[in-house]
Amino acid sequence: MSYALGITDVDPIAFGLLFERFLNPTAQHADIDVDFSDDRREDVIRYVKDKYGEDSVSQIITFGTLSTRAVLKDVGRVLGIPLSTIESITKQIPVVLGKVTPLAEALDTIPISAGQGKYRREDAAAGRDLHDP
Repeated sequence: MSYALGITDVDPIAFGLLFERFLNPTAQHADIDVDFSDDRREDVIRYVKDKYGEDSVSQIITFGTLSTRAVLKDVGRVLGIPLSTIESITKQIPVVLGKVTPLAEALDTIPISAGQGKYRREDAAAGRDLHDP
């Protein structure tokens, strides 16, 4: 694609760079994107607006999701909780068919600590602490 558009001088056929997505008519077409350093992003946007006009420029964003384990690790890091503590929790979150169990489901299966039973959402919803009778 880039060669055909004149973006690069590298001829993929000459170098045997044949990609399935170009050979298979049912494959999704390739896209071309460019990533910019965060500290120069505004410079690039300003340049493109000046060159092509503000009406010809837009910005997009991609939203991603984090697994239960990743969220807990990030929150633990921000709160200053030792990684060993967070990992002792996250390793208890089941992975089923390669997919980490959502937090709401995982809470029903994870023991809080030895002798305390399991976390119960109805207790949390009622405002009861784990140590309340």
